[in-house]
Amino acid sequence: MRSLFMLLTLLAMPAYADLQLHYNGFYGRMKKLQQPEYSDITLAFALIGERSGQPCRFYSLKLLSDQHDISLDTAGNGEISLPYDEALKNSNALLQVYQADNAEPCQVQFRLRSRMRLPMTLDYATLAHYQQQFDVLLDDMAGLGKYWLPDVAGVIVQLADDDTPTLDPAAKRITVCEKDRCEIKLDDAAAMSGHWQFSRRPLYLLPLINNGTP
Repeated sequence: MRSLFMLLTLLAMPAYADLQLHYNGFYGRMKKLQQPEYSDITLAFALIGERSGQPCRFYSLKLLSDQHDISLDTAGNGEISLPYDEALKNSNALLQVYQADNAEPCQVQFRLRSRMRLPMTLDYATLAHYQQQFDVLLDDMAGLGKYWLPDVAGVIVQLADDDTPTLDPAAKRITVCEKDRCEIKLDDAAAMSGHWQFSRRPLYLLPLINNGTP
């Protein structure tokens, strides 16, 4: 009977998660985004493969605590539908990911991006607005470390597919497109009249970080 009891106890124990992260870390970052000055941007969390960078494959994704057992979903790009909930923070909830034995290991990617759907035509003033919000938020999150942060030099337009935008001469001066994204460096006053026309709505905007090279 003792052996049977030990076997039943082992079977009742939950399997170890392949990836386990404290919800508090996510909550602290999301809290910054609740301020009105960041109304047009958001911080998304995506589960991606460590090697491929593609959306992660898993069979269970949950938030667990003594008081919570919440199953989560992901979008097609791997972004997690993570709730903003103080009760989860206070209960020290854990984000747990369970994968098949042969699956590529997952990691969480923090993705600072535009919040709302974008139009098919973008102008310089709109892009500069997003650049400014990205820059201020990154400084805010870095605290004293902001003095060593590189500048947000512009924006990256993430395209739905291999879209080829129509650029006027002003936009061409500051835009480099490759595959499914366009990098737009907002550092040329002569390009302020620029417009970018896309055949489909872009997915979102990302900050273009100045890497120090010309």
